[in-house]
Amino acid sequence: MDQNLIPWRERNQAAKPVGEIFVVDDDKDLREVVAITLAAQGFPVKTFEDGNAFLRVAEERVPICVFLDIVMPQRSGLEILEELRARRYSAPIILTSARDDFPTVVKAMRSGAHDYIKKPFEPHELVPRVRNVVDMWLSRMETTNPLDIRANENREWFRLTPIEKDMLLLMRLMGTSNEERATFPSY
Repeated sequence: MDQNLIPWRERNQAAKPVGEIFVVDDDKDLREVVAITLAAQGFPVKTFEDGNAFLRVAEERVPICVFLDIVMPQRSGLEILEELRARRYSAPIILTSARDDFPTVVKAMRSGAHDYIKKPFEPHELVPRVRNVVDMWLSRMETTNPLDIRANENREWFRLTPIEKDMLLLMRLMGTSNEERATFPSY
């Protein structure tokens, strides 16, 4: 069975994503601009006009990333982001919004957003951000030492500060043998 068709509850959260990108926005014009821009770079794009339609598909598929508008009717992008985090949904989320208030951005990042783009944006800004996400997925899939801080159970190693990485390293070393410590990467 295709790994990406296995419901998120049953698959390993480190699963390789499908090559497509999801765009969730109530603005039809914006969805089309994003889809055309990314398709021109070879990325298949699936668009959704509301968060509920996206969440139904997200039950079955893990895209390479999700562009998620914050302000939408019915459910906000932040509410959807929090639900995805509760599900331990592994796709990186790039939030978009015309809002430019710092508290919203902070809340979005604390809720698990990978990136934030203020609207209106230049379409060419999207490609480097998607490539960054692709690089992140590839690094997640590398075979790693079980003690490697990049392989934590939440798959959120990229959010750790250097001090947090050092603390995690110390905590993990406390419960390991000398042989395991010798294989641990030094930072």
